[in-house]
Amino acid sequence: MRFPKLVVFDLDACLWSPEMFELSERPTSYDAKAGGVVAGRDVVKLFPGALAVLRRLRSDPQLQEARVAVASSTTEPAYANRCLDVLWVDEAEGLTVGEMIHDADHRQIYPGNKGRQHFPALQKASGVAFSDMMFFDDCTYGDNCGDVASRCPGVTCVRTPEGMTEALFQAGLDAFAAGKTGVVA
Repeated sequence: MRFPKLVVFDLDACLWSPEMFELSERPTSYDAKAGGVVAGRDVVKLFPGALAVLRRLRSDPQLQEARVAVASSTTEPAYANRCLDVLWVDEAEGLTVGEMIHDADHRQIYPGNKGRQHFPALQKASGVAFSDMMFFDDCTYGDNCGDVASRCPGVTCVRTPEGMTEALFQAGLDAFAAGKTGVVA
């Protein structure tokens, strides 16, 4: 079976909620009682499916070689980076979401177009061909998956309108293994 070499996630409304622009204050620290990162009166939490997918990327022997990247066009990159650095994937292991990301160049977090800017930058930084990438995005403010599919031919793109789920991740893996590219779900 064929597996992606680079798995790319959008952040807001895909991996977590609320979105960075909605926060009342800058994110500070993880609060175990609240189950997320405290940002004033708000708490940024990973979707349950996103947490399960991140854990699977870490534990599934067939996926352990896949690198993780993020592509987010948030207007609050410092907020997003703070959340990545303190949201736990596995608290017992001391593993945060940010620690799963290969290196700083795999954090494409800035206002910009994902197909025109984020993905070409990821391709350049990683050396991974578009045909070896899989992308997940909620696409609620525009069709980022469609944009990436048209500007970066070969990427397997999956829409996550209700946030990342295990079922959508598996659908992406199945499409990728079958050689399907573009928007597959």
